[in-house]
Amino acid sequence: MTAPKRPAELGWTLLGTAVLAAVLAGAAGLAIVAGGETPRTSEAVAFAATICLAGGVGGWIIARWPTSNPASGVAKGLGAVTLRIFLPLVAMGWLQAGGGWLRKAGADRFVLIFYLALLATDILLHIIGDRELRRIRGKNSPD
Repeated sequence: MTAPKRPAELGWTLLGTAVLAAVLAGAAGLAIVAGGETPRTSEAVAFAATICLAGGVGGWIIARWPTSNPASGVAKGLGAVTLRIFLPLVAMGWLQAGGGWLRKAGADRFVLIFYLALLATDILLHIIGDRELRRIRGKNSPD
């Protein structure tokens, strides 16, 4: 990868990270407000948000990491998807198997909602980011 490409990609990676965190913060705020008087809602939201933030932002950063060959790009993509899916799946499995008061407070629903919100945001960021980086580089094709 040549030097002029890196600042634009790093900037987009950081912007995407901030957007993902902002979407999650907004969703968490709405979940706490919607929870109202339900006991321990804020703890369930915090649990779900932590799981989804780690998976979503971690997957985004890995997916944006520059590679020098196609094999590394495929491995990077698979690693990003695995991280993005694995953490929420493990949390959902744990909540369904036991989970105690977190499950009763609705943490399983919050994990699902936050995961889907971050997934949709991630997809949109990838679509917008690829177009923006091509415009910056002066290319109209993905080559």
